[in-house]
Amino acid sequence: MNIFNLLKKNTKKYGHVISLGYNCEVAYQFFKYHKFIESSLFTWTNTININNLIFAINNLDKIITGQLENVKPMWKCFNTNIHFHGKAPMDIWLNNDNVDENIVNGDKKELISRITHLKNKFIYTANDNKENLYIFKYFVQSENINDIETNIKNLYYSLAKIVKNKFDLLIIFEKNKIYSNFQDKFENKNIYIRTVDFFAPEENVTGKICDKKGWKKIFDEFKPNFKLKKTKKFKFEDV
Repeated sequence: MNIFNLLKKNTKKYGHVISLGYNCEVAYQFFKYHKFIESSLFTWTNTININNLIFAINNLDKIITGQLENVKPMWKCFNTNIHFHGKAPMDIWLNNDNVDENIVNGDKKELISRITHLKNKFIYTANDNKENLYIFKYFVQSENINDIETNIKNLYYSLAKIVKNKFDLLIIFEKNKIYSNFQDKFENKNIYIRTVDFFAPEENVTGKICDKKGWKKIFDEFKPNFKLKKTKKFKFEDV
């Protein structure tokens, strides 16, 4: 078998490719590669850590339904500790101590409406008879290897409570944070572990400092079986 046929054989294709965070780098790199992105509940968020994400998936009703405050430049849902992007330009929050109250209220209202819609969409796309890929970028903090394994399994089980479609879970690590045969820790063949050399800087996940080749290799293997028409311009396209 030649290399082209081998690569084609190993390619996996999905009816939904959904980013679970932890931040926007997954969505940005997917967009740069495929020129579109499927909007979903956690696509443009910072979940801070995997445990916040697991809690949110197990408690979708709590997302954006309690205290919600702008923590510059994102909005923090205090029920889940997850940070969401509003629609207002980020420099409004970063360059002003006192933002116009109408802007604040309007951005908050839009966010609540959008996230309510995306919660419903998250459930719908989990049960529409397509095959799904969920991607989580795992930033290792103080967890040991057993904690990491448990967290990934808990994330998969939390998704399985909601997702009736056939689905895979792809976890992406920085190469130096996980050992090479970590994939072997999982008997579940629907969990995939892949790595990039490094993650983009936390303060600029849509910048030029990234492992472009590493992300390309991942998205050469895991692909959508669909194409969406671009209907809007993203904030990072103005940079």
